[in-house]
Amino acid sequence: MASYELCFDMGSAYISAGLKKDGFSDKIPAVVAYGGQDSEQIVAVGVEAVRTASMYSGGVKLSHPILEGAIIDVEGAKALISMLLERLINYKMSAFSRYNVSCAVPCGMISSDKKTIESVFLSLGAKQVSFVETPVADSAKLFKDFRIRQGIIANLGYDCTDIAVVYVNAISAGCTLYHSGKHLTEAIIERIKSKYQIQLSFEQGEQLKINCASLYPNDSTIISITGQNVQNGVVENVNVSSKELYDTVVEFVRKYVKIIQSLISGVPSELAGSVKNEGVILCGGGARLAGLDMFLNKELGIPVRVASYPEDVSILGMIEYNK
Repeated sequence: MASYELCFDMGSAYISAGLKKDGFSDKIPAVVAYGGQDSEQIVAVGVEAVRTASMYSGGVKLSHPILEGAIIDVEGAKALISMLLERLINYKMSAFSRYNVSCAVPCGMISSDKKTIESVFLSLGAKQVSFVETPVADSAKLFKDFRIRQGIIANLGYDCTDIAVVYVNAISAGCTLYHSGKHLTEAIIERIKSKYQIQLSFEQGEQLKINCASLYPNDSTIISITGQNVQNGVVENVNVSSKELYDTVVEFVRKYVKIIQSLISGVPSELAGSVKNEGVILCGGGARLAGLDMFLNKELGIPVRVASYPEDVSILGMIEYNK
């Protein structure tokens, strides 16, 4: 009977999984498509779900089964996990295989949410399910890469952010914030609506965030967008510059500055000095925000570094942690 050790990162935008023994990992968009006569049948998962919804928008409903690291749609989560199991260990062909799961979760996750995740994996044949706090998993990868033993991990995810002071595989001080990528997108959408009276879709807001938002004061990027005027209903085109979004982005990021300062002040004095010397390491999709590292460095007065592949740190860290 084959036996496997699997690692999972239950992200809201992507769900990732990896094999401990060989370090192989895979990920798919954390979305499923429901269709059929009653719209309760899962008709597609991951990338195919997005394609299906774009082709048959009238009869297909998209669901995002993971919210803030927790499962809110059990059947959808099972479909996502099953696809990854099939891709990693030929799950459908190995019904008698044994596998254990170690799952990265936000450091502020409550026990009932962990129990839901555990029950889903057990229902899919897992023999044992354990949990690792995301900053600890991240540190297993980042501390090895940067050759350090302590530091501040800031995982800026899609709908939640974990910030923690980590010392030798343990959190000395940390928290989970619901102040992350999607919230910055919403703030940008609101900024455009306030200035131009134009309502953007969430997808348009995401594109502005990715391609135009910046923490460089002199960034001269300009993006053209089209949206509906909320007063007269007319579709209009406007040019948005990075400078127009600068104050919105700065206000948003300053919350991270305050949290990091608070966490540093709360750790023992003998640890605070070494933590400041090593500084902050950024990971998660939000780490790609232009100029974020330089801005935090200036505001905090300590080193700030960005992971090489920020979106993949948690799953790679889980694999490293479980070796």
